[in-house]
Amino acid sequence: MSAPVSINFEGRLKKIRAKMEEEKIDVIIGTRLRSLGYFSGAFIPWRSAIIIPLDGAPEIFTLLLDVERVKDDSWIKKVNIWGPAEGMYFEPQIVESIKKLGYDKGRIGVEYGQEMILASGHILAAEYDKLKNLLPEAEFKNATPLIDYITSIKEPEEIKLLRRASEITDVGQKAVKDELCVGMTETEVAGIAEYAMRKAGSDWAWTLTGGQEIASGYRTAYAMGGCTPATTKIIQPGDNVLVDLHAMYQLYYGDLSHNYFVNQPTREQKKLADAYVEICYALIDAMHPGANRGQIAANLLNIAKRHGYENDILFAFGHGIGGVGNESYPIIVDMEPWNEMELEPNMVEIAAVVLNKPGVGGMRLERPVWIKESGNEVLPKTEIEPEIVG
Repeated sequence: MSAPVSINFEGRLKKIRAKMEEEKIDVIIGTRLRSLGYFSGAFIPWRSAIIIPLDGAPEIFTLLLDVERVKDDSWIKKVNIWGPAEGMYFEPQIVESIKKLGYDKGRIGVEYGQEMILASGHILAAEYDKLKNLLPEAEFKNATPLIDYITSIKEPEEIKLLRRASEITDVGQKAVKDELCVGMTETEVAGIAEYAMRKAGSDWAWTLTGGQEIASGYRTAYAMGGCTPATTKIIQPGDNVLVDLHAMYQLYYGDLSHNYFVNQPTREQKKLADAYVEICYALIDAMHPGANRGQIAANLLNIAKRHGYENDILFAFGHGIGGVGNESYPIIVDMEPWNEMELEPNMVEIAAVVLNKPGVGGMRLERPVWIKESGNEVLPKTEIEPEIVG
């Protein structure tokens, strides 16, 4: 097992404070899973907040049953209890902290907005209303874009962690390839991968879309379908099998999707696979610094159209990845505001292709790509071409 990687959390604090000064934000109330993990170094799954003042020590508010564990895991030692009881309610304690810092008449940054994942952790409407009522002289500002951008540019230590998480997903795919056969259920395949990755050091199958996503036969080919939690469906002769694995190492994610044929593919499956492979390589080749996200997506849609699959391909071709909770921003799609954004050095983006033809089969690419100063590096080493097993 690899030695733990040390993160410079004080450096992160300096980065966010520099941005806060630019935006004239006095204090941030971070509520998202992404922000809690990034700034604290701890996994905090409960409704919680991290308070980051422009001047003063950061602190955390989390549910009473997990305070001691969070203190142990985080570099931040001021971890406060909240709970559903008089004197322990969430918002009044946050307000008291802000008053002590002297920012009750200042500009307060909150994580306002929405993400595609259900449990992103954006501030709830009830929380927002209560904070505004308790801090009537404060000005509230959305800090989500600021934090999104900071977390999208990876530090060298983050690249190491993402690479290790990708190595773990490679281990999971190899274990599946060695055992995959007719008669297995999708959940058995998920178990094979999960066991191998846990032995290799994975802390958690992080995804909220079903852990290890395994699909076979018709379940790979839902129109535009990109979410396939494993079921007890039994793999049949001639099925193609989609294996989308997720790992986490020191709070950092691995995401690796690969495709298999149980026995020889049909002519239509082979035709689909050939188009899929061409689109995958075109996507990865296009992922370099300065590349426009909208143009990448438009070019890939044209390739799909040339193969006759313009109605079978998902129109989005990538999403962000990083630490816990960081699994959406930013995406690769030819739609506003994304089509105005460019890839930048030290972003790590999931290259994603979803090509599903109902009645034939479906294929999915997902793998982290590190955008370097020049070119890129695909972090997992599992090949892109679908493999034949059994």
